[in-house]
Amino acid sequence: MVNEIMNRNNLMRDFFNGDKWMTSFPSLFEDSALEGSNLKTDIKETDKDYEVHIDMPAFDKKNIDINYQDDVLTVSGRRDSFNDHNDKNGDMIMSERTSGRFMRQYHLPAADVENIKANYDNGVLKVILPKLEKKTSSEHHIDID
Repeated sequence: MVNEIMNRNNLMRDFFNGDKWMTSFPSLFEDSALEGSNLKTDIKETDKDYEVHIDMPAFDKKNIDINYQDDVLTVSGRRDSFNDHNDKNGDMIMSERTSGRFMRQYHLPAADVENIKANYDNGVLKVILPKLEKKTSSEHHIDID
């Protein structure tokens, strides 16, 4: 399915190859189209916990919100506009930094909500979600009345 969509996307690009506007329009299937709105993440799972690292450069810690509900970790934040982004003299050559609201959700089942810990250091949010201890299931025979 993904290959079919990518092939259609490439055909459309070929069709509009001479059109300057269309060739500069980013593809929905390239990283450049998602740049800035996609919080880059690494997730490590061990027997004891999940460890989530999320790149959130230039975020103020007070503007980051973390929530865990129904086996889903939700991380959202707001990055304010950049003060040096103003271009009064028309000297700006390129502008790629983004501001605004961002959110990602991660399905991480059976975390111990009472012991989730998070810290934010040097533009990286680290969230540790300890797993709930698995209950050992012992067979229990039930008599029928």
